[in-house]
Amino acid sequence: MMAEIEIEEAKKEDFDEIVRFQMGLADYHKRIDPEYFKSGREREEQIKKWLRKFFLKKRNNRKILIAKANGKAVGFFMGSIHKAHPYCKEEKIGEISVAFIDEKFRRRGIGKMLFEEMIKWFKKREIKLVEVIVASKNNIGISAWEKYGFREIKKTMKLNL
Repeated sequence: MMAEIEIEEAKKEDFDEIVRFQMGLADYHKRIDPEYFKSGREREEQIKKWLRKFFLKKRNNRKILIAKANGKAVGFFMGSIHKAHPYCKEEKIGEISVAFIDEKFRRRGIGKMLFEEMIKWFKKREIKLVEVIVASKNNIGISAWEKYGFREIKKTMKLNL
């Protein structure tokens, strides 16, 4: 039987689960590009500090959505609204900065549910452009975002010094 999935705004009591997911995401990125990324364990304190800031800052331009299956956290999305570059067509843009679904719950439409709820939040705030940054070697993420209608418009390049 399929678990009942609920999407809700994350609360302070969800913090530890979100840290766990974020650390899992860091581990995944380290596996696909160990030259660039560190593991969740290596960055646990920085991850907690970053997430605390996101939780505590003014909430009207930030949103953390969490998916729960029968009350257990199984994934989350983080989104924010910020000013666009001066030469961008839109003045404000939405950004989905983090998306993660527990491996045991993937391919069940949970990511789509979180995505649709985040898009509703952006639309309520009259956002017309949403961006997502995805690692170049994250083929799973790239194909998921393309499935939702995203297309590549710029590249981030790096130079090791």
